[in-house]
Amino acid sequence: MPGAIVLEGKRVSLATVEAEDLDFLRDNVNHPAVRVPVGQQLPTNGYQERQYFEEMSTDNNSLQLLIVSNDRRVGVVELDPIDRETGQVELAYWLVPDYQGEGYAKAAVELAIEYCFDQLRMHRIQAAVFSFNEASMGLLKRLGFTAEGVHREDVFINGEYHDTHYFGLLEAEWRKASAQ
Repeated sequence: MPGAIVLEGKRVSLATVEAEDLDFLRDNVNHPAVRVPVGQQLPTNGYQERQYFEEMSTDNNSLQLLIVSNDRRVGVVELDPIDRETGQVELAYWLVPDYQGEGYAKAAVELAIEYCFDQLRMHRIQAAVFSFNEASMGLLKRLGFTAEGVHREDVFINGEYHDTHYFGLLEAEWRKASAQ
């Protein structure tokens, strides 16, 4: 059973990550359909997942939340780092392969965006996506993110170099699009 619900939407909720979620995180972040798009080169074992959980749980400048639908864990949204001084945050997310392409990521990212602007008083959200992850780039564009730049061939995954695309969303852009 997922932890406490932090944000509730129509399709998904975002819940706290608890110690009992560590097996879910370890098993799914190591799945090739998740590990490759997030750029994780090395597999994560249970001990490493627990260390990461403890670091995230005690860091006031980062937040990891489970994406939950009908009491099922379907993925993760992460805000890291949260820079309160400049009002900027980096957004990352992943879904369990069985739930990819079903609209869960869009619903979860929308909740995270609203949380960043409405609760954390962020001014800007940024995200980085590898060139082969067209689904994630498309999602960010549909949500109003602007392509801000590309670092050419800066990551080596599965025997090839790939570009990293950077996207940004300003609070005023989100508010304007939401009002329409």
